[in-house]
Amino acid sequence: MRKSTLSAGMCLFVCSVGSASEPVVKPSDVVFMYQADRTTYEQYGATVLAWGGTPTARSREAADQAGVKFFASVGMVTEFSRYYERFPESYEEGLCRDIDGQPVKVPWLTDHQHKGVPYWWCCTHQPQFREYLRERVVETVQAGADGVHIDDHLGTAGGLWLGICFCDRCVAAFQDYLRRQPAERLAQLGIDAPAEFHYRDVVRQWRAAADSHRPRSVTQHPLWNEWSVFQGRAAAAFMLELRELAAATAGRRLPIGANAGLLWPRHLADYQAIDLFSAETDHHASAEKLTDLPIVAYRMADAVGRPYAATASGGDWAYIQEKQLPGLVRGWVALSYAAGHCFMAPHRQWCYTPEKGTHWYSGPADKFAPLYQFVRSHARWLDGFRSYADVAVLMPHRSFVQDPRRWFDLLGELSAANVSYRIVLAGDALVDCPLTPAQLADGRTCLIPDRDGLLPADRELVDAFAASHPACVTVAEVLATIKPAVRTKSDGVVRALPRVASGSAVIHLLNYEYDAQRDDVLPLANVEVQVDLQVLGVAGATRCELLAPDMPAQTVPVGDGTITVPHLGLWSMLVFSNQTSGPCPACDPAVGDGMPLGRG
Repeated sequence: MRKSTLSAGMCLFVCSVGSASEPVVKPSDVVFMYQADRTTYEQYGATVLAWGGTPTARSREAADQAGVKFFASVGMVTEFSRYYERFPESYEEGLCRDIDGQPVKVPWLTDHQHKGVPYWWCCTHQPQFREYLRERVVETVQAGADGVHIDDHLGTAGGLWLGICFCDRCVAAFQDYLRRQPAERLAQLGIDAPAEFHYRDVVRQWRAAADSHRPRSVTQHPLWNEWSVFQGRAAAAFMLELRELAAATAGRRLPIGANAGLLWPRHLADYQAIDLFSAETDHHASAEKLTDLPIVAYRMADAVGRPYAATASGGDWAYIQEKQLPGLVRGWVALSYAAGHCFMAPHRQWCYTPEKGTHWYSGPADKFAPLYQFVRSHARWLDGFRSYADVAVLMPHRSFVQDPRRWFDLLGELSAANVSYRIVLAGDALVDCPLTPAQLADGRTCLIPDRDGLLPADRELVDAFAASHPACVTVAEVLATIKPAVRTKSDGVVRALPRVASGSAVIHLLNYEYDAQRDDVLPLANVEVQVDLQVLGVAGATRCELLAPDMPAQTVPVGDGTITVPHLGLWSMLVFSNQTSGPCPACDPAVGDGMPLGRG
């Protein structure tokens, strides 16, 4: 990771493609969201606890005995009762305020109260609330955490969609932010006296001037994007402060996780302060089918070199709880590992609906634990591999923020055609990610769907690249230009996600034929898989190993790059390797010990 430069409470971010050190979570790890007992950890093969709360002697002992790395958690939004108890007489000083000066409830905690007081959103600009969070980080680290998880990591900036925060501290901090902007930028914004610019008054006047038949939302104000950048940078700077505080308290570098759901705009603002995204992620459970949407989050995490341990949204889990569909969740688990990341074990998951409020889902272990044990037993074919890309997709961050749906649809088209893609993130005022020609060339072609969304310097680089390299503007052009490295023929929908390492390739096959009535996928017979062995780095392979959670390992022949999978349940792995001779390490227990390879 390249070091960030902090200045006057603000921060610039430099895009990273990973760290030379081992990631805090590997693709073969089994991650728990909340605490469990030792027996449950061992049943699933748990290795990491992501949202562990404050460690106690008992919970720490259970984790240690099971060999589980313990991330303890601190909440910027969910700990209102604890914050109230810390400052019972002055808690109101730390609250976010809307444009009318009123506090704002946390929308998914409206059923919560503490001593008759609602769970208000607190402001990370306010000194009292910042003091509380610093104390919580110190307390958590001193209790024996191996890492710290920050829930609702953006603090005030995470509530921008609610039209916050217009407290005096935020308004004054925005003036400081504007004073540091170049004169040219201030002219573009129409601000000639930044030290006197009072954004709350400006927005109030703008709102009051609206036609009574067409009321204005504060988020529609012309300067709202600049306000959002200011809030996002401030949030990122505070996260870096908390990271440094955790390390100073521990006397060593301590990994930091955060609930950074990358399908939500602006959640990459502080990624340089984060080692692990352990995040709520929309899975659209109510559609009762598997979706490619989580792949977007996984590829965004790849773009900044961070592991992603997913869980579903509170609404998703509420639907699973109501309909009792563990088989659909099994598909979510398989997809995450096939994409090179993790899905947190469905041991205890937060459910939320406006009608029921907070409730919980604990899935049947007999449905889930064998899937996670399959992951652990085949760790060597998960760790050390990198997702292969047929196409590098150039995504300007500000374009994603403006219209996420456009990008979800575009990337979904690629997934539906089994075109493997890598996201190349281009920066904006919030996330500084300078591009390089090597990133753009990290695929057989480059897809550039929004050249105008690029910053000027990036646009020049992209134009120079496109003049001498294959590049497309639309998905249709991609499909007409390249043949995917892996193609399938079957009687149902199959997704193929290839991953590669030096001398090895693993093709993950996912059966998308989920049937809610059966709560399982419909098995597919004789799935034909056509593989470009050369581009995957395993030219000349004449056999591969077929691994699946529901059947013994077996060897299948490779005829001219074509493999026939006789039976495809939920998930299978086709393993090609030139790294060993003699018995296949995936099949021979004397060789395949489940230990991960070195990072490729």
